[in-house]
Amino acid sequence: MIVDTNQLLFENKNYKDPHHRIMAQEKKGLLIPLKRGLYETDSNCPGYLLANHLAGPSYLSFEYALSWYGMIPERVNVYSSAVFDKRKQLKFTNKFGVFTYRDIPKEVFPYYYTQEISAERTFLIATREKALCDYLSKLSPVRGIRDFEELLFDGVRLDEEIFYELEYEKIRRIAPFYHKTNLDQLVKLLEKRG
Repeated sequence: MIVDTNQLLFENKNYKDPHHRIMAQEKKGLLIPLKRGLYETDSNCPGYLLANHLAGPSYLSFEYALSWYGMIPERVNVYSSAVFDKRKQLKFTNKFGVFTYRDIPKEVFPYYYTQEISAERTFLIATREKALCDYLSKLSPVRGIRDFEELLFDGVRLDEEIFYELEYEKIRRIAPFYHKTNLDQLVKLLEKRG
C-alpha cells in the first residue's frame, strides 16, 4: 500500500517523535521510499503498480506498454509513463526500479488509456494504439513511407501481426494532436495498407 508522510504522521501522532518512528519503520524495511514523502509498504509490489503515483497525472506508455502488449520483442525494465505540462523528463530510481515520465501534448493526453487491475490494485496504461503513437512521437522524424516502414518493422521491431490488428480509427483520431512527422507517416501507412 502506498502511504505519504502526512498520513504516516497522522497515524503516529501519539508517539513523542512521529518523524523518528517513521525513520525507524523505514530502517526495518516496513516502509520503502519511492520518492521524497512517499512510501510503499509491500516490498514485493511490482513496479508497474507504482508508476502512476510518482508523477501525475500519468499512465504507463512508450516502450513499457509496447513490451507489455507483446508489440516489441524486448523486455523493458524501465517503467516509462506519459505526462503533460512537465516541460522536462522526470526520472525516479528506487528499490522497485527506474521510472521515467515524458511529456505528450495536453490535447492528446485524455485519450485511449485504460485502468487495469492486478493484485487488487489498479494502474493506468495506454492502449496499444496510444502507446505506439506516444512512442513514435518521441523518435526522430522519418520522411518517406518506405523509410518509415523500415523504422517500424526493422528498427522498432514492431510485431507486424499485432500492428495489423490495431484499431486504426483510434490512431487516425489522435495522430493530428501530436503535430509530429512520424504520426503523419503512420496515418499515411495505414491509408496505404487500407
